[in-house]
Amino acid sequence: MNKVSLVKGITKLYFAGALAGSATHIITASHKMGGTGIEAMVTPLMIDGIAIIGMVMRSEDFSKRTNKIGFIVQCVMGAMSLAMNVAAAHNLFGVAFGIAIVSLFIFSEWLGDQIEGREVDGQTAAAAAAEKAAAELAAATAWMIACQHPTRCASEAQCSTKKAAKAKAQKTIKAKAKTRAIQAQALQSLLDTPVVDDARVTVLRAA
Repeated sequence: MNKVSLVKGITKLYFAGALAGSATHIITASHKMGGTGIEAMVTPLMIDGIAIIGMVMRSEDFSKRTNKIGFIVQCVMGAMSLAMNVAAAHNLFGVAFGIAIVSLFIFSEWLGDQIEGREVDGQTAAAAAAEKAAAELAAATAWMIACQHPTRCASEAQCSTKKAAKAKAQKTIKAKAKTRAIQAQALQSLLDTPVVDDARVTVLRAA
């Protein structure tokens, strides 16, 4: 038996001990409230038993909806168990002991779920490394998805060069078009300028 199994076993013993102590207090509280015989004996099953079912419903084997219902059930029955454990007390120490029993019941269950072996660290590190490698691969191949050239580029550098050349060509075309527009506007302005000839005003028009 390794240390992980040993510690988990110890926490289960604490859980069972706290459950037994809580059951005893609930039976005592039932007697104080007038319960007798089998009625008082089954009261722990009606409270702590349902709380355990709610606890199991919170495990990863169930759906999120079941987890939520299990949490509500555990909270309600836990509150009832706490009230019964406190009601069973005969003095201040009994009140504190009843609260401690219910707290130990909840804490030992939670602690048992948190105990993991060292191999979990290795699995976490491997998962992180795989996620990092996937992210790097996605970043390295992102240019292939964005490449829209008719002929598929062989590398990111080639794709960037084509994009730069295309942008430069479009800029040159726009500059030439703007220059032609300015020249055409200047020529039109010259053609529309009035010319005085023999005291008559004529307007030259382009053929």
